[in-house]
Amino acid sequence: MSTILVAYDDPQSETLGRAADYAEQLGAALVVTNVVPPKDSSPEDSERLALERLGQARSYLQSRGLEADLVPTKGTPADAIVRLAQERNVDLIVVGSRHKRFFERLVEGSVNENVLRRAGCDVLVVY
Repeated sequence: MSTILVAYDDPQSETLGRAADYAEQLGAALVVTNVVPPKDSSPEDSERLALERLGQARSYLQSRGLEADLVPTKGTPADAIVRLAQERNVDLIVVGSRHKRFFERLVEGSVNENVLRRAGCDVLVVY
């Protein structure tokens, strides 16, 4: 396993830490992304937030002595994650799980389910 992609958007999630653990243990390169959804009413605020999140990821990883390629992306989250994984030829995608209510899952689906269905590599869902 040479490259791990982590979709990072929630500082409270263990997603980044889990991906960092694997990258460290396996000696793998780490790619961190934050996706700006296409439907946001304020794209400038969304882009600013994405860069803030990636800055938080960089600080966390530096505190652990790790480096990563930080890549902001735009689009539908699952599409953007899968596309970046294919472009970077990653071996593992690490995504988080948000505990949506039944109706939200029914109407919106979930990013991790969509990534699982379409990824051409292993996917780790962190709860």
